[in-house]
Amino acid sequence: MAHYSYVDENLVGMDQRMQDLDRSLEIGLSDIRMIGIKGMGGIGKTTLARAMFDKISIKFEGKSFVENVKEKTSKFGLEKLQEQVLRDVLKDKCISVQGVHDGRKLMRKRLRGTKVLVVLDDVDREGQLEELAGDPSWFKSGSRIIITTRDEQVLNIYTEKWIHDVNLLSTEEAIHLFSRHAFRKNIPTQEYENQSREAVRYAAGLPLSIRVLGSLLRDKKNF
Repeated sequence: MAHYSYVDENLVGMDQRMQDLDRSLEIGLSDIRMIGIKGMGGIGKTTLARAMFDKISIKFEGKSFVENVKEKTSKFGLEKLQEQVLRDVLKDKCISVQGVHDGRKLMRKRLRGTKVLVVLDDVDREGQLEELAGDPSWFKSGSRIIITTRDEQVLNIYTEKWIHDVNLLSTEEAIHLFSRHAFRKNIPTQEYENQSREAVRYAAGLPLSIRVLGSLLRDKKNF
């Protein structure tokens, strides 16, 4: 199991974390892999998945990035997300899914011949995975399915899977991230050094909180 923390692409350390995930993906191999990126809300799972998707999607025959699965399932139903995956991968905006059962049949039938990269972002129930990527056999050899989630248990539908924990930022990484958003550089300005360290301690290594606090300080300075 790989362990890494997330920092902005412009900060030292992101390359290494991308390399760690890349090694687990092993795109050159012909197996089909279901890879979970797990961690608390705001820790950077989606951003890491998006960065990897943008980097490697050119190596696949079809691709789809489904954002906010939890929210969109509640608003639109799983059949609309099945429809999105099919339309994205097959590059056919005319595909229509009439219910979840129909969607499963279409995905099994039409995706089997395509090497795909699919990201399912913010999955919180096993049922969502069962309808969107229920079995590796739905996809062609070499496919990679990446799932971001706060709950590792949702990945239990797969007998074989790879899990990545996204850890909190170290103090040094947190200072860098905060400074990027507050001062547009890697270290705090001298007059705000104490405030910066207090803000980083308060955020407790959570990237989303660090970015918000950094932006608030920048706005305060500008005002």
